[in-house]
Amino acid sequence: MKRTLPPSVAALLFILPGLGLAALGLSSLKESQNLHTDLNPLAIQKSAYGKLLARLSETTIDRVWHLGVEQIVPHIISGDDHGEEHEATEMASAKEETAKMSRKAPVEEAKLWLNGMRYVKYHRTNPYSLNTGHLATVKKELEQMLLNSYKMDPLHYGAYNSYHLFLTTHSYGGTAETMAKARLVAKLTIQEALKETEDPEAYLTGAAAALNLFFMDSNRHHANGTYMSIEEIRSHRDRIDHLITRFETLQDATMDNGIWENLSIDRQMEITERSRFAKRSFKQFDAMIARLAAPSRGTIEEEVAELLDLDSL
Repeated sequence: MKRTLPPSVAALLFILPGLGLAALGLSSLKESQNLHTDLNPLAIQKSAYGKLLARLSETTIDRVWHLGVEQIVPHIISGDDHGEEHEATEMASAKEETAKMSRKAPVEEAKLWLNGMRYVKYHRTNPYSLNTGHLATVKKELEQMLLNSYKMDPLHYGAYNSYHLFLTTHSYGGTAETMAKARLVAKLTIQEALKETEDPEAYLTGAAAALNLFFMDSNRHHANGTYMSIEEIRSHRDRIDHLITRFETLQDATMDNGIWENLSIDRQMEITERSRFAKRSFKQFDAMIARLAAPSRGTIEEEVAELLDLDSL
């Protein structure tokens, strides 16, 4: 009598070799880095919708930063009642938004629902501080939020500067590895800004990235006990000068074609304040170079302190 294999055994004889071949192929793909991909579903990053999402994410990131990282509500252990005041403010704000958005259009109702979900997710009810592991998780989540926001719009002033702050602040993520990442992000931001032909704001973000590169180079020299050469300072100055000049050119164009008038007053004031800060910071470079060219030069701390002396601007 002819014996046949049970169906389950026969299936395993086919499945197991298939799984082995799949694992072998997957291993080869990992070694060749062919599996690495920078996911960008529907090409949303850097699109108009992506830029909108970058702006909308600022509120969520701010809430996670304050409630998760700074842990400002409520500090029973320390006796600080600032947390209770802040919590009351948050609750009042949520109720006010609810009152304003009741019986509104579906889009407004959706915004209300999302705001409520965000509040419930990140509102702290535990009066005690987070433990080390939990705090590390919150910081990691915050870093991913900042990175996602930056990817959506690398030229958004807030998205770039918030991500840079996180990477370079030692209390949150400022290690040697993240400092190197911050330098790379700044260079990528400047490259993206130089591609822009219509939006003047992009060059303010680029100028901020260029200024951050100067500070990082200055800190590196300070750590090594060396001085930044005049040539290095001139290189930073020329880069910032080019970015500010491009901003002024495009801003003049937006005023000529009427785009500037279409912006809200708050947006105009925001852009004006950022441009004023960039220009005043830039003015310090010539004074710094002149002082360093003198026979008796100051220390590296004095160089950076002069640039940061905003009271004299």
